[in-house]
Amino acid sequence: MAAATPAAHAAATTLVLDAQENYYLPTEGEGPNLDLGITASGGNAHDVSVAVDASSLAGKATMVVTGDCVSTGTLKVRCDVGPLSGREPIDPFFLKPTAAAKAGDTGAITYTATASDAATVTGKTNVLAGGPKLVRRPYPALKGIAPGAVFERTPAFANTGTAPADKGVMLLVQDSEGVSLARDHSNCHYSDRPDVGAWCRFATPVAPGTAYETDAPLRYTASKDTMYGYNTYVVWPAGATAPDSFDPSDFPETGTGAPLGLKPAAPGSKFTGSGYGTFATTQHADYQALGDTVQGKAGQTTSITVGVRNNGPGRMDFQWTDADNSGTFVVTPPAGTTITGAPGPGEQGDPGPLWNCTPGKAGAKSYTCNIASTDFRPGDFVTQQFTVRIDRVVPGAHGSVRAVDNPQYPHRDNNTANNTAAITVKATGPATPSTTASPPATATANPSGSGTGTRNGTTAGGGLAATGTDETLLRTGTAALLVTGGTLVYLTARRARPQRGR
Repeated sequence: MAAATPAAHAAATTLVLDAQENYYLPTEGEGPNLDLGITASGGNAHDVSVAVDASSLAGKATMVVTGDCVSTGTLKVRCDVGPLSGREPIDPFFLKPTAAAKAGDTGAITYTATASDAATVTGKTNVLAGGPKLVRRPYPALKGIAPGAVFERTPAFANTGTAPADKGVMLLVQDSEGVSLARDHSNCHYSDRPDVGAWCRFATPVAPGTAYETDAPLRYTASKDTMYGYNTYVVWPAGATAPDSFDPSDFPETGTGAPLGLKPAAPGSKFTGSGYGTFATTQHADYQALGDTVQGKAGQTTSITVGVRNNGPGRMDFQWTDADNSGTFVVTPPAGTTITGAPGPGEQGDPGPLWNCTPGKAGAKSYTCNIASTDFRPGDFVTQQFTVRIDRVVPGAHGSVRAVDNPQYPHRDNNTANNTAAITVKATGPATPSTTASPPATATANPSGSGTGTRNGTTAGGGLAATGTDETLLRTGTAALLVTGGTLVYLTARRARPQRGR
């Protein structure tokens, strides 16, 4: 969409404007951010600046300047880029309609790009008030998918706007980890990253009041360890503002099969605007409770480390949703013992991790601890170290650690024999209760108020540590001193395998 000035002014380096063809101004609310970019081709350019002029929309729209651009008049901005090597995206503004704007009003946004050592180029974006409005049909929630099986999704959308998408539409599909999209269609471009997916272009004009769906379903294969996930898609008019997450360079591969097309669908209330749907496979995860032994003399305070391991084969991956845990484990101390030093909710030792158990007080009959991991893979384990006071010797006493489902996302454990583990006692001394109680451990507030789960790692401490960790605080070999019950205690934390970010 760029035009250069006369060739006599040309230089070794040329500027190329990347501007969208159409901008659809809504008749109420606010429009999308304008897509704009500039590239230095053939070398570096200097003192690059782009002037943007939308004054043809005076009285019909107002401008909200964004990015690093500055206003130079009514509906005008200047965006100073400076030295340019390669491509630079520009985020100049978005438009809001005035009360006088009505569907069908037109205008234009013009661009002039200059540099001290490259020819001036110009470009234009057409503006239409109203325009097409493409709303999507949600995907149904799918359940009972066999591990490693193929399942299908069919995108569908309707044009509820006032103008046609006369140049066709664009489709972008994105998915959670754990599924792979079949590369079936020659008009679609695919990514190697599952969460990026693919995009396809359709030349079919979409008139107002009509609805379409793809003429073949998209085919997905769930990986064998996947338990939960999602699929989603967006649709927009070709030449109009693309989603912020869309970058064509993320999709280097083209499908080899027949082109994917569109076929008419019945319009109706089922087109709610969201192209999102979850899925669940039948895969399960074997949660093994991890117990320990309380050892010491009557009246002595010691520690235990308990928790849960995921023995697989399923992976509890909730990086894509608002699930805050992969289940819980309930810790019940043995008779004759007391768990001491529980910090209050949201408190932690320094540099100890966030406390993820309730209640946040010492002396409770039991504690429920979150498996605070949004990606709990086979082989991963989450542990909690407790300080325990042996009040008296009770022959045969034992407590327990019990793994419990997240009811919204159950791990469907089919091996219940290892869901509970014992906390045993090896105590010596007279069977008389201790008369001196240890005071609660002190703790400092977590500035972020949040934490994440460990993987293949253990949290430990003389006070109550927790399954959640703060990446900025938890590092191998870190330690701090806490004072509890008049005794200096080291609060340590380690991680056997680093957290894999996305």
